Amino acid sequence: MAASTLVVIAHPDLTGSSRVNRRWAEKLAKHPDEFDVRDLYALYPSGVLDEAGIAAERAALEAHDIIVFQFPVYWYSAPALLRTWTDEVYGFGWAYGGEDAAPGEPGRKLAGKKFAVSMCAGDIEGNYCAEGTVGFTPSEIIVPFRATANYVGATCEPEPFCLFGTENGLGDEELEASAAAYLSWLRTL
Repeated sequence: MAASTLVVIAHPDLTGSSRVNRRWAEKLAKHPDEFDVRDLYALYPSGVLDEAGIAAERAALEAHDIIVFQFPVYWYSAPALLRTWTDEVYGFGWAYGGEDAAPGEPGRKLAGKKFAVSMCAGDIEGNYCAEGTVGFTPSEIIVPFRATANYVGATCEPEPFCLFGTENGLGDEELEASAAAYLSWLRTL
């Protein structure tokens, strides 16, 4: 039986410069019965998804009820390949519209799925609020994921799993605690 949760990781250097996303991925790898992981930058190093890649991504999405998008925050968004992936994979007639649905009607293949976002940010948590230098909460940062879920007939957890302050001397103990907390959070979805 396949794992119930698909985790789509988008980090341009997961095996190199990443500490947080790499550690989270290592934690997931210890539980293959629970989590299927797709490392987009390893699968598509050129940044291009061909027809076979699109078909593989769609098959992975269809096989899971829970889909988690894991990434570092890049300018208050996700890394570029995740956006490309969304543009290519969520095609008309597959994720929305087509013969069985009117244009603009919620999608078919992703309808009923549950989405969630896990992210890490270099900035401190205190800046992710209306009064902070970011000016927005983590929930507001992921509005594009939530709106996309709505459009294709899926749901999206309103609050992402977040680790803040990753560029400010994140210690090993804090990193390990975040990996354990991430695993616990995933299991509640």
